[in-house]
Amino acid sequence: MNDFIVTDASEIYNQIITSLEKSTGEALYPGDERRIFGEALVAVFVAMFNQMNDAAKQKMLQYARGEVLDALGERAGIERKQAQPAVTVLRFSVSEPFDENIVIPQGTRATCDSVRYFETMAAVVIAAGELSVDVQARSIGEGTGYNDISAGQINMIVDPIPYVDAVTNCVASSGGTDTEVDDDLRERIRLAPSALSTAGPIKSYEYWAKTADPSIMDVIVASEQETLTRTLSVSGGKAFKGGAALIAETLIVYLSDGITAAKNGTDYTATYADDLLTISLLQGGALASASTVKISIDTTNAGVVKIVPILDGGAIPDDDMLKKIYDVVSADNVRPMTDVVKVEAPDVEEYDIEIKYYTTAADESACTETIEGAGGAIDRYIEWQSGAIGRDINPDKLRSFVLAPNWENAVGAYRIDVIKPAFKVLNATTIAQFSGNRTISHEVVEE
Repeated sequence: MNDFIVTDASEIYNQIITSLEKSTGEALYPGDERRIFGEALVAVFVAMFNQMNDAAKQKMLQYARGEVLDALGERAGIERKQAQPAVTVLRFSVSEPFDENIVIPQGTRATCDSVRYFETMAAVVIAAGELSVDVQARSIGEGTGYNDISAGQINMIVDPIPYVDAVTNCVASSGGTDTEVDDDLRERIRLAPSALSTAGPIKSYEYWAKTADPSIMDVIVASEQETLTRTLSVSGGKAFKGGAALIAETLIVYLSDGITAAKNGTDYTATYADDLLTISLLQGGALASASTVKISIDTTNAGVVKIVPILDGGAIPDDDMLKKIYDVVSADNVRPMTDVVKVEAPDVEEYDIEIKYYTTAADESACTETIEGAGGAIDRYIEWQSGAIGRDINPDKLRSFVLAPNWENAVGAYRIDVIKPAFKVLNATTIAQFSGNRTISHEVVEE
């Protein structure tokens, strides 16, 4: 649905002129002041109808924004996540020990660039005879702009303290988040009804996991799987394995050495029906005379739920974040009694980038900036590739960024050779991450 009412200027124009001609009972030709008056009304009606149309669409979750979206969220018990400050650890130090305690008051400020400031969250003391003390600090201001200030960069004291010579951050700042954007809030509101179920549906776990922290970007919820290895007895040329949760397509049947895989259709055939796996050994095949056969097959662990999250920018969650999510999704009013919940970091599949692109002499400078510059095609591809769990490594997406960039002032390449990465299918709980190894070259050619 695009519009509730007509907002097309040409249609409104025709409606107004037709209505005036019917009312007057005569044709209104160009230059007729009555027609000129009608034409002047078109802009007024278009603006008014657009406002009315927007107001009507705002009542729907798909189109709501800003305060209207907040109101829809409130009806579902969902509030917009607010921006949060970043945190770090500041170390205040003196050049030589003193015979008395030196107090670092709460709220003591330090900065790295006279723009981003951090303040201590508690009062601490450099004890007599000691050279330093560490204290938690948070940014004065919220947002991701306070993150990733490397250890040692926050080194200027804003509020001088007698005898204190230096300050430095011991760890990189982290944890700062921006106010939740409309699209993310809209998705949480859309998921909210799933939270009412106590039967353990995927969407319910996904909803609750995302409420644990504003930095959670994506969540995969899956039944845990494990690989079973069994040696089965053969009777009448057949071997059997029972089980209600076997994944038949993962079956591997081994030759007598227990290492080499037998060939389906040559050495054996397999069927899985009514929770029974039947392996038939074929005459003339390598297993025809076997008395036992070794197999491996994946099975789904009933009642075991695996939750795999990633953070903004495709970042891998640490143990503290996994614990935070686990505490939320395993609460008694969230987790069905029979479920066993596990929260794990995604597996990581690294990839290299090696490309050679071609450009004309006229476009060389702009093309190089578009592809290799900050925020250019390479950076955008890396961000896209790690933007979702289970997203296949796709070199064609890299090609599209290089050949057909669609951002302002971008100039694409004439053609491109992609040596790495190669296309690779990833499972649902694996995320692709750039290894840091890149080899990029270009050549000027005639168009």
